[in-house]
Amino acid sequence: MATEDERYRQSSQFRLWSFSQSGLDQLRQKTNALAKQQIAARLHADPPPDFLTPDEEVRLVKFFTIELIRAAQFCELPTEIRSTAAIFLRRFYVTNSVMTYPPTELLKTSLFFGCKAEGFYIRLARLADKFPNTTSEQILAGEFLLCQGIRFAFDVRHPLRALEGAILELRRKRPTEQNRINTAHMRAREILKFSALVTDVYFHYAPSQIMMAALLMTDAELVDTLVPLPEPSDENPAVQTALRNRIFTALEACRKMLEQEPPERMTDYWGTPETVKIMKPLRKKLQKCRDPDRANLVALQQARREQASTKAKKPSAPVDGVLATDAQSRDAKRRKLEAGDDACGTVHRASDRTGNEHTVLTASQGMALGE
Repeated sequence: MATEDERYRQSSQFRLWSFSQSGLDQLRQKTNALAKQQIAARLHADPPPDFLTPDEEVRLVKFFTIELIRAAQFCELPTEIRSTAAIFLRRFYVTNSVMTYPPTELLKTSLFFGCKAEGFYIRLARLADKFPNTTSEQILAGEFLLCQGIRFAFDVRHPLRALEGAILELRRKRPTEQNRINTAHMRAREILKFSALVTDVYFHYAPSQIMMAALLMTDAELVDTLVPLPEPSDENPAVQTALRNRIFTALEACRKMLEQEPPERMTDYWGTPETVKIMKPLRKKLQKCRDPDRANLVALQQARREQASTKAKKPSAPVDGVLATDAQSRDAKRRKLEAGDDACGTVHRASDRTGNEHTVLTASQGMALGE
């Protein structure tokens, strides 16, 4: 039977969305550089505008993630939905720039698609009514774009479930300390509902590591209970001690990342002069260097639909020198197949149990068609 760690390593979260710190930084720099190059060509401004730096983009993504969490709370969406939607938004803006696609629109799309991914039903019109000057069409306009951006990886593994298992184990091992465990439980949940979502821990650590790091912030002694030191009588105590040290090195690094954004920031995020001083000029800077061709997702979607429709309406290739309709073209191809002139192989005729004739492809044809 596969272990929990082995199952996690088979998930799309680990395979597609786990990075080293340097790898994530390089990817963001590449995304930023590509966005600058494309937007500069479309703006035709001389001199070009003052573009956002990769670090400024990270700060804006954090800001809009907090806005998403606040919107989810206002819409009374469950914690699981908020968490999944927040991770969708953060994943999207790893390989897409906030200068290219508007985060104010994508956060609404992320909320709606997060509901879908978690099997939570909510009427689209009802969600749109929660936001000022927002239509259902605007929310849906970025849906396929979001799916592409997150590489169709809809499964998000959260540390909240791991926390519940850890708390059950602590209650079993420390039956006389229920109040202490309950306090740690509530505090750790607050950390996971905010700090884990607005930092990069999901890109670097497994859900169990994030959960342990949150408990480490709350009550380090409880983590020692869950990951105890080896006993002298244990087999290979030196090896087990070395393994435990490696575990705690990772947990400490994760804890430091979580501590950068404590849960209290959720309530006083707008109240600090420092935040207002940083975010207001960044948002103004974003307005000046946005991609003009992708700022309106509804118009972008309509243009793409018209382009696809134009391609679909192109006339078929001539058959025997005559411009054929789609139906005529299909009939001509069918006659050629029945005559045995096809390039893939021989076509046989067979009858089904009702006596109706149907075409049977040979093995060579099936291979050629990818069957």
